[in-house]
Amino acid sequence: MYLPNTLYERAPHYWLFVGLLLIVVGIYLGLQVDTKFMLLGVTLGAFSCAWGIRILVRRARKAGEANVATVSSTPD
Repeated sequence: MYLPNTLYERAPHYWLFVGLLLIVVGIYLGLQVDTKFMLLGVTLGAFSCAWGIRILVRRARKAGEANVATVSSTPD
């Protein structure tokens, strides 16, 4: 499946936004309705944020490795 480059680059930010939104909604519903909503919202939100951070770190590491590989492979 083809994803436009702008959407692909912003995917980790989407996961972070969704995670923060789940945390906020979970806390709000947990205080208003039931603590099960808080537990579920905060747990899913934390996993979503962790997934977004994981994607950001892996992409940054791969980009850094590619730059190092091209610099070291040049003949002197």
